[in-house]
Amino acid sequence: MLIPLHSRSLRGILLGGLAAAALATPALAGTSDQTVTFKITIANVSKNDTLQVPGGAATKAPIAPGVYVVSREATTVFAPGKPAGTDGLEALAEDGNSEALLKALQAKYGDEADMFAPGLEFEIKAKPGERLSFATMFVQSNDKFYGPADGGIALFDANGKPLSGDLTNMVRLYDAGTEKDELPGAGPNQAPRQKGMNQGPSEGGKVRPADDGFTYPSVGSVIKLTVTPAS
Repeated sequence: MLIPLHSRSLRGILLGGLAAAALATPALAGTSDQTVTFKITIANVSKNDTLQVPGGAATKAPIAPGVYVVSREATTVFAPGKPAGTDGLEALAEDGNSEALLKALQAKYGDEADMFAPGLEFEIKAKPGERLSFATMFVQSNDKFYGPADGGIALFDANGKPLSGDLTNMVRLYDAGTEKDELPGAGPNQAPRQKGMNQGPSEGGKVRPADDGFTYPSVGSVIKLTVTPAS
């Protein structure tokens, strides 16, 4: 036989059950100011025919080991529209040497800055509002490098949900503006062919999207950025 319940008693039972369910349900990652761990891979995906060179030949388009920073600042590793400065971006963009830039970034951001190797997964921790900035040299050039559009990638959407998946469409090829440009894959002052570091004539320009009139492979045919929330 069914026993009728007083409406107030029923309401109390329902509210108690909802409260218990809420306590038992974990918060979704990124819906508050909690820290989320991301797995990041910045890989070179170029093939033997990615970069066309004089004489009808073709070659790969490698990228060099790079640096990254996690920060709330809009620009950290580099700032589009401004000179490369003296903190090491020039050495990274011209010679693939990230030592000086990493040292400068760690002095400012501590453990939030580090190096990465192309194709090797690394982990970062971030909260809603924080961004990922990085730079890696396009090796077959005088001073080109890849980095996020506008200098940094927001790791969470407007609702605080962590981004996930292939984010290569947020990556751009930049010109550091520090060395006069030559035909990619053929210039004598480019890293694979120069006799030593910092060999080419200075340009005295500003960091900007690659616009020197030469033809470069599409971003997605050279580099792939994958972001996966791990917690």
